[in-house]
Amino acid sequence: MLVSTTSGTMPIRHHLATIALAWAATLTLALGTEEIKVTVHEGPKSCADFDAEKKPTKVQKDYSVAFHFTAYDDATGEKIESSHDLGVAPSFPVGQGKVISGLDQGLIGLCKHSKAYIVIPPHLAYGTMGKPEQGVTKDTILRYDVEIIDIQPPVPNDFKDIDSNKDWKISRKEATYYFESKNQNVDIDALFKTEDTDGDGYVSWEEFTGPKGAEGPPSTRQKQQTQEVDPLEQAAAIFQQMDLDSDGKISKEELAAAFELMGEKMTDEFWTESDANGDGFVSIQEFIGDPGREEL
Repeated sequence: MLVSTTSGTMPIRHHLATIALAWAATLTLALGTEEIKVTVHEGPKSCADFDAEKKPTKVQKDYSVAFHFTAYDDATGEKIESSHDLGVAPSFPVGQGKVISGLDQGLIGLCKHSKAYIVIPPHLAYGTMGKPEQGVTKDTILRYDVEIIDIQPPVPNDFKDIDSNKDWKISRKEATYYFESKNQNVDIDALFKTEDTDGDGYVSWEEFTGPKGAEGPPSTRQKQQTQEVDPLEQAAAIFQQMDLDSDGKISKEELAAAFELMGEKMTDEFWTESDANGDGFVSIQEFIGDPGREEL
């Protein structure tokens, strides 16, 4: 049987495809109940948005925050990485996907000069693929020890306001509508003659010389990350999650556990069909099927 996807088709045993995808969805819901835990252990635990001089004192979405951090495996205490090793406190706008989701969310609400622990569950860190090069597995719970050094308000972003359809380029129609809505008399022809340097009829984010914030167009890598995962990789990731003892094969007990997670009971007939060669385990080949042929 072929399972259709937006990126093509893949051969996968239909009986396992159903249980695997349903199990993965159930697991995602279960994991989704785990929350980020933020504990301020030093410095201010609460603060106003701004101080007396109107300078920001609390991290808010789109504000740029400079902070030091050290990341640990929360279970083992093993250090994964640290800004102190580089001697530089990173700075970026919060809530724009510049870092893992859990850290992006956990920083919001912290006060300037505070120190906090941010504990992040796997699904809000590196997900099912982990980050093997740093020793982060699909099950690793991360703990970030952070210190908020500085907070800056968002940089004005006229480009984002003018680009009404959010395609990262400004058309003449968009520019005309924007300036008319502001009751500003702007010579659009003169504007495009100056800004549209490549003459393609649009002003790109790179060409735009006005205030445009810190958030540029998504990089090629970011675009790839937002696209659907390759179906074979997705199936392999599900297989790894169902392989509870990580021995490279799924036992009858492990497959039954996947059914139990969904509130169902696995039948002997299902197991017999899944374990095609009758060796008592489901291999990755049996799970995915033979990529070289279609199953009818």
